[in-house]
Amino acid sequence: MAEQSDAETSQPQYARRGSKGTIDMLVQSRRIASDEYARAQRAERAYRARKNATIARNSLRETKTHFAEGFKHLGLGVKGLIAVVKGAPYILGERRDGWRKRREAKQRERAQQMRKKLDERLARENSEDEGSGKAPEEKEEEKEKI
Repeated sequence: MAEQSDAETSQPQYARRGSKGTIDMLVQSRRIASDEYARAQRAERAYRARKNATIARNSLRETKTHFAEGFKHLGLGVKGLIAVVKGAPYILGERRDGWRKRREAKQRERAQQMRKKLDERLARENSEDEGSGKAPEEKEEEKEKI
């Protein structure tokens, strides 16, 4: 065995160089940095999720409020529409009364104008009768002839 140990010592030994832990430290620091980066990403995702969840909750709350008001207004609109439908005959009746009153006023005005024209014509005829000396019965006979 002594020969072997002499032989081993006589042959150059290619032993691994001492790294002094530089590579090990680099690998370890890379792993630590990778873990810290992954942890930071998780924390950032969690922060964004909380932030977006808060915004979404506020939006949901506002949307619920708007929809509640919308449905309330829709209900009021439907109630108003029903009231209008129920009251439509009364509105139409009131308008018909207004139209009838205007029509009757126009008819009275026309009748009054016709009466006035007739009175003027009769007054002219009476004045002509007095001037000509004919009796009203004779004038009627003349009108019948025409």
